[in-house]
Amino acid sequence: MKNIALIGFMGSGKTTLAGILAEKLGFNLCELDNDILATVGYSTINEIFDNHGEKHFREIEKKTIAKNVRKTNQVISCGGGVVSSIEAMELLKNSAIVIFLHADFSTITERLKNTDSRPLFRDREKAMALYAQRLPLYKKYADIQIKTDDSTPDEIVEMITKRLMSISK
Repeated sequence: MKNIALIGFMGSGKTTLAGILAEKLGFNLCELDNDILATVGYSTINEIFDNHGEKHFREIEKKTIAKNVRKTNQVISCGGGVVSSIEAMELLKNSAIVIFLHADFSTITERLKNTDSRPLFRDREKAMALYAQRLPLYKKYADIQIKTDDSTPDEIVEMITKRLMSISK
């Protein structure tokens, strides 16, 4: 089976679901942001943005994706902004089944309300604008779309595996 790439806005469930899905399928887990941090030696993605800007980060992200898509049997949990790079998305589309984990903005806001690790959410209007900007891109690149608002992680993984089975036939 191809690799599986999970895309979606922050708080949509990518990290949580990637681990469960990888275990269920017997795949390796690739947490893309962790791979990027290991490559550049920073402790947070925000440090890369603050010190070098988004363009630099997207280049590192693209190189990290290129390295990882050469492997097989992986669940790749992508950062929320991966869809802003056409090249990164082409790499993923060519080597993975891309699954958009879709949560409404109100659900994401609720999930992230007690976290300080998401500086973007200090400005709710800016976060909402970014969500609206990325939503059509997530849909454009997705092979499968899964709503994550009202289901448990195990229920979502079950939905994903059923959809994967139907497209692999």
